[in-house]
Parts: sequence; C-alpha cells; structure tokens
Amino acid sequence: MLSKNKQLLVLVIFLFAANLYSQNKKILQQKKEQIEKDIKYTNTLLEKTKKSKEKSLDYLRLLNNQLISREELLQMLNEEIIIIEKQINKNKLKIIDNKNKINGQERNLKKLEDEYAKMLYYTYRSMYSYDIWAFIFSSASFNQAYKRVKYLKQYSDNRKNQAKLILDTKNEYIVSISKLENQKIELNKVKENKQLLIESKKVEVSDLEDKRKDKKTLIKKLKKSEVHFKKELQKQQHVAQELDSRIRKIIEEEIKKEREKKKNKGYKLTPETQKLSDNFLENKGRLPWPLDKGIIVKRFGKQKHEVFKNVETQNNGIDIATDPGAKVRAIFDGKVSRIFLIKGEGKVVLINHGEYFSVYSGLSELSVEMGEKIYSKQQIGVVMTNKEQQKTQLHFEIWNNYEKQNPSHWLYRAD
Repeated sequence: MLSKNKQLLVLVIFLFAANLYSQNKKILQQKKEQIEKDIKYTNTLLEKTKKSKEKSLDYLRLLNNQLISREELLQMLNEEIIIIEKQINKNKLKIIDNKNKINGQERNLKKLEDEYAKMLYYTYRSMYSYDIWAFIFSSASFNQAYKRVKYLKQYSDNRKNQAKLILDTKNEYIVSISKLENQKIELNKVKENKQLLIESKKVEVSDLEDKRKDKKTLIKKLKKSEVHFKKELQKQQHVAQELDSRIRKIIEEEIKKEREKKKNKGYKLTPETQKLSDNFLENKGRLPWPLDKGIIVKRFGKQKHEVFKNVETQNNGIDIATDPGAKVRAIFDGKVSRIFLIKGEGKVVLINHGEYFSVYSGLSELSVEMGEKIYSKQQIGVVMTNKEQQKTQLHFEIWNNYEKQNPSHWLYRAD
C-alpha cells in the first residue's frame, strides 16, 4: 500500500512540474512578444522624433526605454535558450529510456516466440505420433476421458493465448518505435528553435551595442547645451507646480461639495460616490491605459536627470509618448470635475472617481464637457503634438484625495 502511495506521489509531482514548466514557458513567450511589440513601437516613435532639427531629451528618453526593452528581451532570449536546453536534455533522456524499454521488449518477444515454437513442435509431434481420439477413448473411465478432453482444450487455449500475446507484444513494439521516431523529430525541431534563438540573440546584442553608442554620443551633444536645457527644466517644473496647485484646489472644492451634501462636520462620501471609489480601488493594477498605444518615457517620483546627474526631477505622474492624433480615454467610470488650460502645455481634464481623481494633461482637443458622466474607455480628447520637437506626449496622474499615486501601480502591466 505504501509503495502505491509513493508511486502516486511521484506521478502527482511529475504532472505538477510538467504543468508548471508549460505555464512558465507560455508566460515567458507572452512577455517576450510584448517586449518585441514595445521595441517595434518605440522604434516608430524614435524615427518620428529623429526628424526634429536636433535630437532632444525626448529622443534620449525613448532611446533609454529602447535600451531597457532590448536588455530585457536579451534576458528573455537567454531564459528561453535555457528552457530549450532543459527540454533537449529531457527529450534525450526520454529517448534513451524508450530505447532501453524497446530492447527489453525485443528480448521478451524473442523468449515468447521461442516458447511458442516449442509448443507448436510438441503439438505437431503429439498429433502424428499419438492419435488424439485414441488418447481420449483409451481412458479407463468417463471421468478420465472428460479430464483428458479438458486438458486438450486448455492446451489449445494456451496456444491461442500465447499467439495473441506475441501479436500484442509486436504491436507494442511497433508503437514504441513510432513514438521514438516522433521524439527524434521533436528533438530536431527543438534544436532548430534553439539555433534560431541564438542567432536572434546575436542580432539583439549587436543592436544593443549600437543603441548604447548612440546614447553616449547624444549625451555628449546635449551636455553642450546645458544652459538651454536647465532653462527648459525650470519651465517644466513651473508647469508641474501650476498643475499641482490647480489640482489641489479642485480636489479641495470637491471634498467641500461632498461634505455639504452630507451636512456633516467630518468629510464622508455619499453612498453612490463611496461605491464608485471602492470599485476604483478594487481595480488597482487592472485599469486600462489612458491611450490605446503608448510608451512610458518619464516615471513617477524623484529621478536623476538623464544628462545632468547632479540634477533631480520630480514627476507627479507619468509621461506617455504616443502617435500624433492619439485619442485619450478615461481609465474608469466617473464625472468630469474640471477642464482648464495651462499655457503652452494644452488642456487638462480632471475626472472624479469618488475619493480618487485621474488627470489627463496635454490635450489639444476635447470631446467631453464639465459635469459630464464618463464611462471607462470613453474618449475624452486628443493628445497635443509639439511640431517643433515632434513630440506627442500625455501627462497622466492619479490622486487619492490630496495624496499623489504612482499610476504605474494602477494601470494594467505598467510597472
């Protein structure tokens, strides 16, 4: 009983490991496909940005993103090669095991055939050296005759069973050989895939080196324009401060409205607004992107400057590079709380989701109005394009009352 339990446990562990291996391979493939898709899209954006009079910080940010994606892809390729090597070794062991089983089957078959040949020879001799009917009728009694008939029947059945066993064993042998041939074919395919991955890896390594050289050259060039870029940085910080100030004021007004609705001293949401807020929180990490296509070029929080390492920048949200004319969409159900303009930076839409607010900044056109009820993925406007820099970027923020959130933690697969 204990032996059977152990066998069952081994089988369960094997099936679990096989299933886990299959899942890991599938996840790795999906991730690789997404990275390749991001690289292709970033290349498109790089080509568009490249057309500007001089390569800008935006080009550098896209280039950085490209480098990160290529390094990640290279890592994926390495992992995939390791998985394939394990699969090759597993297949080789399976082939060796099957060969050993086939050799054992061949030995058993030879033994069965020899035994059957002896049985036939004995039967042949019995049939001609001694008459079967005489053997039966020479019995001393009816009981003995019955036993002799029964014996002859058992002998005949045994011969038939032996013949069937030989035939079944031969069929098993044929099936085993067929499986072995299929395994060899599969192994060759796996080896071919590994070779293709190795070639792909060589191309990626070469491209990665080219991008790194491009980045170094660009940084040297940008460093020569330090005064210009530091002025631009001050301007961007001023815009961020203005946006921050206006958002805070709007949120304060929204909180005041909710407080008045409840006629309480303490702030408490109405049941409808509370439900909306709870639903928003429940979807953390699964919210749709505010754009159909896009690459995050500036992350949330404090970061060292791409060129001037002694300078730190603060981002209250994320900046997403996209195509000219890209449509902006709401990330969740809510209500348009405010629409306002920041000079030189485009229009801003702020959507209320209960205790949460989503901010869409840098829009050229709007398709919503103040106080309008909004549904998830509904179009709210179009991203503005800076024609001089060939830059099309959406600045996106999420707030929980007065507290800024990292949008990458809320959007689907944005980390």
